[in-house]
Amino acid sequence: MVRTLMVLALLALPFAVNAQEMPRYDVEAHCEEIASFGGEFSNMTYNGCIQMEQSAYDGLKGQWASLPGNIQRHCDEIATFASPGSYSTLQGCVQMEVSAGQNRGQFSFD
Repeated sequence: MVRTLMVLALLALPFAVNAQEMPRYDVEAHCEEIASFGGEFSNMTYNGCIQMEQSAYDGLKGQWASLPGNIQRHCDEIATFASPGSYSTLQGCVQMEVSAGQNRGQFSFD
């Protein structure tokens, strides 16, 4: 019985670790899409997009593992909804979800 439980725990370990890892997005493809919007490619928009994505990634990587799994999954789905993935969108979603969770008790119907 103990051996079976140990085997099951070891089998589940990779899934627990994967849930804690930051998602990997193709930022270059995302920024190419953004910079090409409207028909003409803009180097200024591309470079700004890359900088914004890097800043968002850097801001998230320290807190990602401590976020609840439901926020990780939900925000990853939002960030990849119609694009290769955006860390800026991921960061915005995480900030809103965390803020909403902290403010839940402040709502009232008067």
